[in-house]
Amino acid sequence: MVNKNIIVTLFVTAAFWAAPETGAAQKAAYNTPGAGNPILPGYFADPTIKKFGDTYYIYATTDGSGAGFGPAQLWCSKDFKNWTLMPMNWPDSHWIWAPDVMQNETDGKYYYLYCQPCKLHLGVGDTPRGPWKNVLGESEAVLVPDRFVKNAITLDGQTFRDDDGSVYMYWGTWGIYKGFGCGAGKLNPDMKSFSETKLIPNTEVTHFFEAPFVFKRNGIYYFLYSCEHCEDASYRVDYATAKSPLGPYTYHGTILKTNADGTVHGPGHNSVLQEGDNYYIVYHRHDNPHSNRGFHRQVAIDKLEFNTDGTIKEVVPTHEGLDLKPEMKVAKNLAFGAKVTASSYYDNDFRPEYAVDDNNGTLWRPRTTGPAWIQLDLGKKQSIKSIWTQFEYGTQFYQYLIETSNDGKHWQTFSDKRQNRLAGSPMVDFGNAKAQYIRLTYTGGQKKGFGGAIWNIKVYGSVEDSAPQQWLGLTAADFDGTTWHNNEGMLAGKFSLLQGTALRERMAGKDAITLQPGAQLVMTHQQLGKTRKHTLTAQAFYNGSWHQIDENDPRLNLSEGKLEILAGEKQFTLTNLRYYNWEQEAAEKAFDAQSNIVREAVADKNSQGLVIDISADYYNEGDTVPYIKNGSPLNVHLKGEFETQHDTAAIIKTIEGKKAFAFTGKESYRSNFMLPATIRDNAPYTIEAWILNPEIAENECVADFTSSHDELEKLMLVNGTEPRCGVMNHYGWYEDAGYKEMKTLEGKWQHVYVCFDGRIESIYINDKLVSQKDIQLLVKPSQFMLLGKNAEEAWPFSGYLHSLKLWDEYIPYNK
Repeated sequence: MVNKNIIVTLFVTAAFWAAPETGAAQKAAYNTPGAGNPILPGYFADPTIKKFGDTYYIYATTDGSGAGFGPAQLWCSKDFKNWTLMPMNWPDSHWIWAPDVMQNETDGKYYYLYCQPCKLHLGVGDTPRGPWKNVLGESEAVLVPDRFVKNAITLDGQTFRDDDGSVYMYWGTWGIYKGFGCGAGKLNPDMKSFSETKLIPNTEVTHFFEAPFVFKRNGIYYFLYSCEHCEDASYRVDYATAKSPLGPYTYHGTILKTNADGTVHGPGHNSVLQEGDNYYIVYHRHDNPHSNRGFHRQVAIDKLEFNTDGTIKEVVPTHEGLDLKPEMKVAKNLAFGAKVTASSYYDNDFRPEYAVDDNNGTLWRPRTTGPAWIQLDLGKKQSIKSIWTQFEYGTQFYQYLIETSNDGKHWQTFSDKRQNRLAGSPMVDFGNAKAQYIRLTYTGGQKKGFGGAIWNIKVYGSVEDSAPQQWLGLTAADFDGTTWHNNEGMLAGKFSLLQGTALRERMAGKDAITLQPGAQLVMTHQQLGKTRKHTLTAQAFYNGSWHQIDENDPRLNLSEGKLEILAGEKQFTLTNLRYYNWEQEAAEKAFDAQSNIVREAVADKNSQGLVIDISADYYNEGDTVPYIKNGSPLNVHLKGEFETQHDTAAIIKTIEGKKAFAFTGKESYRSNFMLPATIRDNAPYTIEAWILNPEIAENECVADFTSSHDELEKLMLVNGTEPRCGVMNHYGWYEDAGYKEMKTLEGKWQHVYVCFDGRIESIYINDKLVSQKDIQLLVKPSQFMLLGKNAEEAWPFSGYLHSLKLWDEYIPYNK
């Protein structure tokens, strides 16, 4: 690995950028520049692809953030080359898995189906983007509960509309057991109930595990589904056919599986797109290099072809992908193949040149999760008007600065997004520069521990503004008295108070700004104006209530390159100013009129270093210790104590030459201070402890640093024999770590050292590396920490603890 302080300069070699040779044996590798698969820049799974009008939509599970946890969103594109991530209003749920959207031609409405374990919810809306409302009323109302059909575990719902207008629904997971299979039903016209349901047994859809998808071709119903284990190479797509939507089905075999070199790994959970007489399979597969647990999946597309008898040919998964719209030309990307310089890179799988290879399957990752920069050399001075950046996680916001230069020494600001709070992909920045060099500096963002990793940077000499996004997004929190900052808008920038006064205030349940009579706020930007498609709205307070206004209101004066907000003769109170570079439907405007712009907090990036330091050396032998002080005479900045929760307190004893807190299984301590905010989300950390356990049970909790009980939100130091989670427990199964030889350490001092850099967690016991794997965490705010038991008051520790330290930073282990 590269030292975190080194500056790495990489000049792309001719061999790397050479076009791949022709011939079947010379197909594109996963890291070939310009390869078309994956089609989306990010981690998304369970894709459903649809085409409504002239626009393609991909609805998918947000991945790469734990166990498929993420917000409601969709990807859209008109050219099938440039995809834009768009947020949706519903659902607001912990799990939003395997979404599917269909248009019901009977009523013209769009229906949005998604699952939580183990139930299905159905929403309805007027556009493919929503806004959505649950068809049953309450937001969490369930359309299909678990085992709604006997022996069909409810998950992964999909809809199918037959030629006669009938709508069918299919669902299921873990359908491999005897007598189990896939649940299916025919919906009533109200889309709220079923006229018929049945089990499609695994004797018909052999090896059925999950992810059913049905389509019809030449009178034949094709039932595609996924088999085996979604987290590894065994995952694949099998299919069966029938003469009616509900079967009976005849099994035919496997059509998509892991390729020979493993770079297409675990392909499955597909949908099918029909374009004329052509069919395409859209599916997810694991990232390269493969991440632990298989929760960093990416979306790909390949051709689905048929034999003359109607059976499906085996799909050859590719890295090339497909160009479904060759007639729609894409502007030249000036960054493609540029020379790059970076502050650092993680390792050879995440090299800086991967940020300029126009390949969604390769990623530049800095060595650290803190501030980082990447610099492009375009070879000569060129006109630069648009820069698109596809950060690793499009569903969280990044803060950054883009500068240009002609000599690599003197820099001018192209776009300043260091206060940005808008998530999106791509992040689009406009300017008008002539330069040879471009430097992007990542400064922070929404979540700790993710860093400024980038799939692609694309540079254009023209104004490329096709991505449908929120260009202006302003709340009262963005106003500082003289300037209204566009921190939730893609254009960044600001409104300046040119005359009069304005103030922030709370009005009828909303935070707002009030312009006094005669006040004027003005923002200038080349992209603003009436000549292009757009929607401009705000919420204004008058006549005792809030109302939505648009550009027809004389107080919002939109002209080419400028937007003025004018108070006139009366004061003007407003908030939630929005400007989209596309025309909203009436339902979308109505939703905005009732909703506030969500302003997410910025992650605390000011690491403290050592945050917990407890040691028996600070006490006398024989002391009974009801309070364990955090800190020592050398660490006076540390505050707080761990207080005993019961009448029993640990006694200081000397064991094998070391003083120690003696725990008998009855003692537990709770901190009177919180886990620092710098150890949240996926933040780096380091733990060091000295432990002696005379008789090691299966699970004994030494320290639980998190009060949460949810998956991947746990930081718990354990001393147990459980080989899966006996050392570190994150409530993540694959992310947990144990030591199969722990029993041999009974009665001996263990020096335990755990260090996590935001990607790899390494665990050492007595200088031996016992576990090392990539993990991802979702640590939430924790009100307290515990010693001797976990937050569930379980797994009591009966042994000796000499010392325990916790840092909110990554400190590599040195013997």
